[in-house]
Amino acid sequence: MTTPPGNPYAQQANPYASQGGYPHSYSHPTAYAAPGPGYPQGHGPHLTCRFCGTAPAVDVTFRAHRGLLVLMTFRKLEGPMCHGCGMQAYKRLTTETLWQGWWSPASLVVFTPFTLIWNVIASAKVKKLQAAPVARQSGQY
Repeated sequence: MTTPPGNPYAQQANPYASQGGYPHSYSHPTAYAAPGPGYPQGHGPHLTCRFCGTAPAVDVTFRAHRGLLVLMTFRKLEGPMCHGCGMQAYKRLTTETLWQGWWSPASLVVFTPFTLIWNVIASAKVKKLQAAPVARQSGQY
């Protein structure tokens, strides 16, 4: 096998040569990007939901537990959630724990009851939020 004559990359100019190096003084940008959903907007006391972006939201953690005969698995879903998304997460993870959490002896006695109690306490925080009104489309009563 033979190599082609010459260097095929020698004709290309260095794209970094024209930049002139680092700037001599560093200045901060005048405006910063807005934080994404789930982060505080400005200095107000309200958080936005990490799933749908509505406010107000509360910072909660819902947990799920699966007890297998020999192994156990744990899951958690955390972050600021509005009333609707928080109640949906509560119902989904609690139902998963009720269905799959009892299959280990340690899970039956310790982990599943504590996971369910934790979720009830976390759901009380979400229930304190006012449910967002459902927007009606025109023509519906």
